[in-house]
Amino acid sequence: MKNIKEKLIYSFLFFLFLLLDQFTKHFVLTEQSALIFRNENFAFSLEVPSFLMYLTYIVLIGLLLSWFVKKENKRILDKLGFVLIISGAVSNIGERILNGFVIDFIHIHTGVFNVADFFIILGILFLFFSKEELIKS
Repeated sequence: MKNIKEKLIYSFLFFLFLLLDQFTKHFVLTEQSALIFRNENFAFSLEVPSFLMYLTYIVLIGLLLSWFVKKENKRILDKLGFVLIISGAVSNIGERILNGFVIDFIHIHTGVFNVADFFIILGILFLFFSKEELIKS
């Protein structure tokens, strides 16, 4: 991201995604509390010791940041995917640090998710398809 306008756009999107996730969680807490699942465990409700959970967060975000900084010729899907993953991760990690759990409320099949989880999944898909597009060209 070379120019200031582009950086401002992606910074705005980061905060927009983060606020959207937190707003939906607040709304569900106040209006639909029966839907709430307080996830005190790691991703997919895996029981992992806290120190290992936070170490994993640090390593994964560090690897993602390192890859993003080193990657040349970033495509729009790369940039948007990165912003989606980081905003979803920051929202969930911040919530876990402040509350000791993450609020999940979207019930799908046997799992319970939140908007930040979908941002992370969508971001991963964007990075995957950006790579596929590069392979084809």
